[in-house]
Amino acid sequence: MKIKILALFISLISILYSQDLVPIANLKNNNSNGIPIDLDKVFKVTGVVTSSNQLGTAGPATIQDNSGAMAVYGSSFANEVKIGDSVTVISTLTQYNGLAELNFTKAGSSYLKHKSNVHFDTLIVTLSQIKNQQWNGYEEFESQIVRVNNATISGTGNFEGNKTYTISDATGSLVIYSDKDVTTLVGTPIPSGSVDLIGVVGQYLVNQPYNSGYQIIPRFRQDIIDDGRPIIMNSVVAAKIDSTSFSVYFSTARNGNSKVKYGLTTLLELDSVVVNEDTTQHSVAIINLKPLTKYYFKVYSTNAAGTSESSLQSASTSSSNPQTGTINVYFNFDVDTTVAIVGNKANGNINFAAKLLNRINSATSSIDMAVYSFFGLNDIATAIINAKNRGVKVRIVYDNRTTQSSMQLLLNAGIKMSQRPAIDGLMHNKFFIFDERDDNPNNDWVWTGSWNVTSNELAWKNSALEINDPTLASAYTTEFEEMWGSNGDVPNAATAKFGPFKSDNTIHSFNIGGREVYLYFSPSDQTESRIVNAMQTADTSIFFAQMTFTSNSIFYAIRDANQSKAKDVRGIIDNINDSGSEYTNLKTFAEVFDYNQSATLHHKYGIVDASLTKSDPIVITGSHNWSASANEKNDENTLIIHDALIANQYLQEFKKRYNELGGTTRFVVPVITDVDAGKAGNIPDDFILFQNFPNPFNPVTTISFYLPSSGEIDLSVFNMLGEKVATVYSGYSQKGKNVMDFNASNPSDSKASLSSGIYFFKLTYQNKFQAKKFVVLK
Repeated sequence: MKIKILALFISLISILYSQDLVPIANLKNNNSNGIPIDLDKVFKVTGVVTSSNQLGTAGPATIQDNSGAMAVYGSSFANEVKIGDSVTVISTLTQYNGLAELNFTKAGSSYLKHKSNVHFDTLIVTLSQIKNQQWNGYEEFESQIVRVNNATISGTGNFEGNKTYTISDATGSLVIYSDKDVTTLVGTPIPSGSVDLIGVVGQYLVNQPYNSGYQIIPRFRQDIIDDGRPIIMNSVVAAKIDSTSFSVYFSTARNGNSKVKYGLTTLLELDSVVVNEDTTQHSVAIINLKPLTKYYFKVYSTNAAGTSESSLQSASTSSSNPQTGTINVYFNFDVDTTVAIVGNKANGNINFAAKLLNRINSATSSIDMAVYSFFGLNDIATAIINAKNRGVKVRIVYDNRTTQSSMQLLLNAGIKMSQRPAIDGLMHNKFFIFDERDDNPNNDWVWTGSWNVTSNELAWKNSALEINDPTLASAYTTEFEEMWGSNGDVPNAATAKFGPFKSDNTIHSFNIGGREVYLYFSPSDQTESRIVNAMQTADTSIFFAQMTFTSNSIFYAIRDANQSKAKDVRGIIDNINDSGSEYTNLKTFAEVFDYNQSATLHHKYGIVDASLTKSDPIVITGSHNWSASANEKNDENTLIIHDALIANQYLQEFKKRYNELGGTTRFVVPVITDVDAGKAGNIPDDFILFQNFPNPFNPVTTISFYLPSSGEIDLSVFNMLGEKVATVYSGYSQKGKNVMDFNASNPSDSKASLSSGIYFFKLTYQNKFQAKKFVVLK
């Protein structure tokens, strides 16, 4: 019997892992009648159970990932799982009266549970958003667990089973459905005042087209929150971190005061800070702390109805040593420094192997190495072995793959390794931690980025960062040791955790050299939602360079940002033909290129608002491709860095790759007066037209100008007779240095390319102009 059960389990594992995993959003596209376009096809998805048998023994249950949610019908699923279970599901897509669902009554359906008690965020929406979602395209909210705040439910007396009630908020009305199987709800009083409602978004409409019939279905009485307490919403964020303080930000559904209780242990034994302001937007400063120290805290909010509290949180103060906080950004191909802020030229054409060797040779106590790939770089392997021989403690975490050449050298030298087991996904990290395990906080460095430590990837387009910060190194060490299985020198395979079995157990907020930095590990930390949040802050622009881009959630975040404020969206994707690629969708509103050059573009970065310092420029970078696999299966790390200078360095890399593909749209370089007082000099108080470069040129040259304030400009090209032959740019331009490329073979408003010769380019601004000559040489 045991042998049969084992064989059945192995067979199930084989089936589950033989099919490609897709985001739930891939199943959510409907035709003109509101019917899924992939009806009756079999899909494999991974998600968190948000309802099980609360709505009946056959469900439908619901699961959701970061891209969307899906109903799962059938007692063999709904009765076996619990809310918070992380599962992989294979089943057939069907629909019932407008509701798309995976149907477990169909042959071949199966699921595998990964772990329990997984946190998922409840999406806060308005009734208007649910009612007006796109039913004949991407049906965004169907089967999602949502929360509607400050709403009223019509009716008096008690809730009855299988009956609808009207619910209203400030945006409109919808219905809630009181299912007879929700025994904790049926028979209880209908609230007479304002409530917050949590529930599953269902749909029930008998006839096609399925363009309405949306309803919210509570899972239990606790989903109707009517006690009047503040109710803490969204993520609690620690920010404005320095060496002796940090501030805590959170929001509540209703007004209340603000309180933070904190300590050096989970007992929160030190103190409490209370701000007696009646508000829903809370900010509490925690001061007089010790440098370089981890603190635990909880937030509370109280009003006349009672108190709400958060889960346990943590934050670490920064170092007071001015030597720490360095962030070095490296690119292994050339960059375009014409868009550099003064004193902020990016590091291009860097030999990554040489830089990493320097860091290895400088290590004095420990090296922790988590890599997906390691071959063809025996000099790096030799340096690590030499470090071990001089007393440096070396530990390795590696992917589940055949051991590669350089890695084998380390194993032959007796260096111990923890290897990811044979589960779906990859150990896709590429990070090193140096000297975090000693007592000196000033020598702690982290190396990370997109570069796999291989000889062939030295010829691919990649980026790398090295960061000197003890708190960040400590967080990376926590993640490393979760995969290592212990905090000692010997790995423990029995307790090592990878992929969906890991937990969200690291600090996420850091102050590194005065910069606000956030760190997330996949798949435990909901990384994709953090990238989405960063995109949603965009006011002017989003630029990105990605090896692959298949994430629906990030696509929709960029699209929504573009429809709102960020009108300048540009991107580069190498693998545009990957299954589920967003390349074609992005091209409907953004300037996106297929990177069809000889060297693979292996980047995984995004840049938000690089040209506008007041809009909080952001860089997103690390090992995480914008894909479901990176978010839900692989071990990955992602840094989100809020800093104008680092965003500008990535902008220099992006412009070079963008120009290689023929892009010629303008770039704006922000004015920062305190970048480098010795280099920046005085900021001019009048506009300046700079000489183009290169000159002579064929066919593209770069033209730059500086504006002391934003305004309308015209930049045009004239021949020696004074006749206008092309417009480089005409329109509104931002304050600061503006950089754009002019293609003499394809001028925007010229009927023909410019022939060889001398031309003038003239900038007109506020009824004044400046002009310079350039030479086209063909």
